[in-house]
Amino acid sequence: MVQTPTKASISKGEEVKKMTKFSISYIRVSTKRQTNAEASGIKRQEEEYQRWLCQHPEYKNLDGVEFRDLGVSGRGKNSESGALSIFIREAEKGNLPPNTCLVCSDMSRLTREQPYEGFTLLKRIWDLGHTFAFTEGRWRGDIITGRERGILGLVEIAIDTASTEWERKRDRTNGYHDKVEEMLKKRDLSFFKSRREGEKISMYPFWLNFDENKNEFYIIPKWGNLVRRICDMALTMGAKKIAWKLKKEGIKNVSGSFFAPNTLRQTILDNRSVLGEKIHRSKSYTGIYPPIITPEQFESINSAKEERILKPFKKAPKRKMVNLFQGLIFCSHCGGLMQVAKKEQFKCKKSNQKNGEKIIIQYENIYCDRAKTKRTCSATNSAPYIQNHRNIDNELVILKKISNHRWEEYFTDEKHENDLKIEVEKRQLFLHERNKIEQQINYLKKANIEYLKSGRVVPIELEALQKQEQKKYDVLDKKYKRAILDIQNLKRKKTGVQARKDIQKRVKSFIEKERFDSEKREEFNIWLKEMGLIIVSNIEITGSNPRKSINSNYYFDIGIGMFDFITGELRGLNQVEDTSFALGMDIEEVRKDQVIRDEHYKKVSLEVSRDIRFPKAS
Repeated sequence: MVQTPTKASISKGEEVKKMTKFSISYIRVSTKRQTNAEASGIKRQEEEYQRWLCQHPEYKNLDGVEFRDLGVSGRGKNSESGALSIFIREAEKGNLPPNTCLVCSDMSRLTREQPYEGFTLLKRIWDLGHTFAFTEGRWRGDIITGRERGILGLVEIAIDTASTEWERKRDRTNGYHDKVEEMLKKRDLSFFKSRREGEKISMYPFWLNFDENKNEFYIIPKWGNLVRRICDMALTMGAKKIAWKLKKEGIKNVSGSFFAPNTLRQTILDNRSVLGEKIHRSKSYTGIYPPIITPEQFESINSAKEERILKPFKKAPKRKMVNLFQGLIFCSHCGGLMQVAKKEQFKCKKSNQKNGEKIIIQYENIYCDRAKTKRTCSATNSAPYIQNHRNIDNELVILKKISNHRWEEYFTDEKHENDLKIEVEKRQLFLHERNKIEQQINYLKKANIEYLKSGRVVPIELEALQKQEQKKYDVLDKKYKRAILDIQNLKRKKTGVQARKDIQKRVKSFIEKERFDSEKREEFNIWLKEMGLIIVSNIEITGSNPRKSINSNYYFDIGIGMFDFITGELRGLNQVEDTSFALGMDIEEVRKDQVIRDEHYKKVSLEVSRDIRFPKAS
């Protein structure tokens, strides 16, 4: 409780208490955009409160206390869960001095409730022994105690005016969003405006701009490339790590500030705008924006995020990346991912010596994740990954295998970078066009359902249009999937001998200088994924324990993976190129033939709901 100062009495020679009056400022804006607005912003309300204090010298601000509701509605929310509710709660507890005056700019800032609820709120403040004042309009900053003559009628009128104003704004807002919803259904984007240099528009993602002449969006190269890079980074690290790396590189967002983890999540990693979708009133409209990544990439990002949530110790931002080949090394028995576990154990300093001097050793084992967590793989043994006390370093073995791979045959096209860029752009274009048609098909289906519900006959023209759009969709879907295959093929290409030299130099530099640097390990992992190879680990199910027999009963191999068309699971390494190379065949022709075969196999596999390249499960 605030203490009140005392004053000496001249006539009676004793101290008489003099009550000090206190006031508290209450500031509210409905939207975050209003915080900097001149007409209704925070600064204006602060200045009005300072003027009020000057006009009422008998009042002092209570210990600098100020209540703010920023981006909070004046109907219900501020009095139930906002700063205004805290004021009332503190008053009920007796933590505020008697007759404390709550000062705000006008009635609409304090409440926009309907008249009965609004008057009940003000009466509640009066009943708790406090007052309020408004700095604008007819009130002129006067303190309102509720006992002034005719005040109740004036307060009721003010509450009704504030409530009516809120309802009028709500109706205008709802009307605007109804109009936007109808325009989105018809793919009429004319309500969007182009973004001028330095102008902030929140209607669409920051990496896009709108061409008002063509009535369509296009990607701003600078920001589009950054978003793609962030999505690639999200496969192996979380938002905090990405924000840290971008800040270290000096990369800022469109506002000139560094990316925050939550900003990355909300605007990119968890935002379906990267797929070309526009979310309006919790409904998704596909094909509005040009996609920045594919649905497959978006799913991979979410899967990686879920894995980090479930197993944060494996990829904590500040810890060493234990499994250098995370997401690249698979079990040969079940096709599941292999994991690496780091452990500590007491061992005798001298081998084969019982009850001898003990030392702590650290070692790493590799195991099949499905065998350990889901019990769906028979390869339940774990095997040595790095065990320095036994001179085992299978990570180094794999690195040397990568370095010595036949890169000169693996990469064959000198126009690799340019061709890859063209194919990526084609893929994004096909995806964008496909999403547009998909949205139109959904609109036609909805119209079809509405006809059926109303008992009317579906027009022939509507059915014909739906079939026509479906044909367009099928053509674009085929082109999109073919573009994905073309990109996968191009990622395996470069210039032969030079590529081998560059890769060997990169691996050698990593082994000698960067292998034990956490940040460099993550970068190397991303680089390996871009190369397009995978690693297969074969741990024998029977026989002696691999942990005791070092490397004698398990091995690693690298190459191009064969993934099931239906389930997406690894089924093994593709041996076609190895065999063709051994027979002296033209690798380029073999690959072209392989693409045609894969396309045929995939089409037939989708029809029978299983990958026909592999034996049918018994």
